[in-house]
Amino acid sequence: MKIWPRFPFVRMVLPLISGILMHYFLSGSLTLPEYSIAIPLFLMMLTAISGKSITGYGTRWVFGLLLNLAFVILGFQLASLQNKLNSADHFSGLMNHDKALFSGTLDEPPSERTNSFRAVVDIDRIYQGQEARICKGRVMVYFSKDSVVTGLKYGDRIIFSAAPVRVSPPANPGEFDYAGYLANKAIYHQVYLKQGTFSIVNDYKCRGLRAFAFKVREGFLRIFSQYGIAGREYAVAAALMIGYDDALDPEQRREFSGAGAMHILCVSGLHVGIVFLMADKMFFFLGRRKKGQVLKPLMIILVIWLYALISGLAPSVMRASLMFSLVTVGNALNRKSHIYNTLAASAFLLLIFNPAMLFEVGFQLSYAAVAGIVTFQPHLKKIWAPQSKILKYLWDILLVSLAAQLATGPLSVMYFHQFPNYFLLTNLLVIPFAGILIYTGVIFLFFSLIPAFGKIAALVLVSEIKSLNWLIAMIEGLPGAVSRCLFVSGFSALLLYILILALLALYLHRKRIWFGLVLVVILLLAADYARVSLNRARQQMLIVHCLNRHSVISLVNGRKHCILADSAVISEPALLSYPLEGFRIKAGLRTPEMVGFGVENPAGEPVYFYNKGFLGYHGCRFAIVSGEFRKPPPGRTIDVDFVILTSNAKLNADELTAFFPGAKFIADASSAYRRTLDWKTGFEKAGVPFHPVKDKGAWIMNFTDE
Repeated sequence: MKIWPRFPFVRMVLPLISGILMHYFLSGSLTLPEYSIAIPLFLMMLTAISGKSITGYGTRWVFGLLLNLAFVILGFQLASLQNKLNSADHFSGLMNHDKALFSGTLDEPPSERTNSFRAVVDIDRIYQGQEARICKGRVMVYFSKDSVVTGLKYGDRIIFSAAPVRVSPPANPGEFDYAGYLANKAIYHQVYLKQGTFSIVNDYKCRGLRAFAFKVREGFLRIFSQYGIAGREYAVAAALMIGYDDALDPEQRREFSGAGAMHILCVSGLHVGIVFLMADKMFFFLGRRKKGQVLKPLMIILVIWLYALISGLAPSVMRASLMFSLVTVGNALNRKSHIYNTLAASAFLLLIFNPAMLFEVGFQLSYAAVAGIVTFQPHLKKIWAPQSKILKYLWDILLVSLAAQLATGPLSVMYFHQFPNYFLLTNLLVIPFAGILIYTGVIFLFFSLIPAFGKIAALVLVSEIKSLNWLIAMIEGLPGAVSRCLFVSGFSALLLYILILALLALYLHRKRIWFGLVLVVILLLAADYARVSLNRARQQMLIVHCLNRHSVISLVNGRKHCILADSAVISEPALLSYPLEGFRIKAGLRTPEMVGFGVENPAGEPVYFYNKGFLGYHGCRFAIVSGEFRKPPPGRTIDVDFVILTSNAKLNADELTAFFPGAKFIADASSAYRRTLDWKTGFEKAGVPFHPVKDKGAWIMNFTDE
């Protein structure tokens, strides 16, 4: 019996994903005409009407090849259409000047950040002179804290005058790619609006499911506040029940992440699964009647999508809701459709709708987790079959957690560079707790209509959340709770998945081919580890980082790391966490030695000498010129290879080229924009190489390549 034909959606989604990946990697060198998908479809039609000579058993592969080619091209074309910048009516292509007047609607309620409020705005018109043109495009808008934005909500229309700028790529090596993250959401520009630079159009009323969803969510948040649920308890309740995580503070996120329990605060498959089980039990009586056998799945699907609506229709919730809806339909039709096919069907539909979802971390992790549970849990279950119901329940939780971690571990380490070592303990305690909390939360929301009962339910809910917070903090505080600063390359992550599957196949079938594959993969992993270790041992770099208003220079020699920085960074090293942490993990660097710019003695590293504003590193000579730099006597020059301009150095481009003839110039991020712009203009006129890190990102001198 052949298995492959039983999974039609698996056979469809794989070439679709291949086409999306092809566009991602080859879009710069490969373009396909819009009609290209018609070619394999036309050929398929010819094969279908040509008779058995082509579509017979021996040549059936022709039809299959053409069908797969059609899905590959479909994926490529859908990914191409996803880039809205290619659209003729995108607002960026209609601007005659840097600044214009726009109107648009809020795609989400503003969320509070440290220094601003943030919201996505769908632009629909651009006004230039007396002309108003209909256009499209999404822009990330940051409202200043002094702006009156607390009353803004989803669907409100605003008019603003601004110059949207492209979201910059990562300014430092290893930094989070915020531009890529927004591009997956079709957002390529951002703008900062101060008070008085925008106005709200009050006569526009938004209707629709999302508007209703946000209203319902706001109503639930008000109920939490009305019953005195506040602080950390409010943050957990809002995140756990309705997917509102803006109230979580960094400390809470760190604790839940370190304990391996962050998934319970991100409304996803776990929560939708609990809702699915609740709905299945709630409507059990409908299954006893013939008409109810049709009504029951409809009611279950209604409850699932109602919950998705309440939680704001987040992508993770939509994925899980779609999958459980397909499972419900399959059960109603008595179709024993395999979960792999159900997974593939939901992924196929979502990628058709938005191909960029393929590159979202949440999309990859959620599907990996479910696939892992389905693949590994049944086989792990055979290890032991406890007789006690309680032991069986706990054992099932452990196996599900282990299976999910096996499937998501390589991806998690690759993306987040850490691993929760007590994830089994966490899930054993937290998953039942999360289920109880959701049930309690539902009861609280129901009884909130009756103040007397609502207060009691609120007290119970708050006490449960406090217990959960204590439990998470306790686990996260255990010795060795989290392994941090881990690095796994993309190739190694792929090899780890092959190794896990090969070990499973070896356990099930005990054949030499699987044993051989295991050995080959282990050797490849060792080779990749050796390659990474060798590259780390050989690396020699000087990097002028981009850290706004600060001067930071990295000196890398093997795994040794020295940082030259201004006094503010020296006194507060935490400023380097975001811009440098990813680079340090990828490069495998040790804890850096911090050296201030004011030192007069050598920094202690044998390959460089730093003294009084001059730096020698691997045969290259650098001058570090700040506002305190003393001009040399007239006619005297200084022989260096590079000049690093910091702290609003007072010399202009002409003076600098005269003092440092033949040098190349780099401006770090500590100088004012106007000063950097003056240098840029002067150096361009003189034809002298100049690299401003604020505009071009960190300047990297890689001595390994020489």
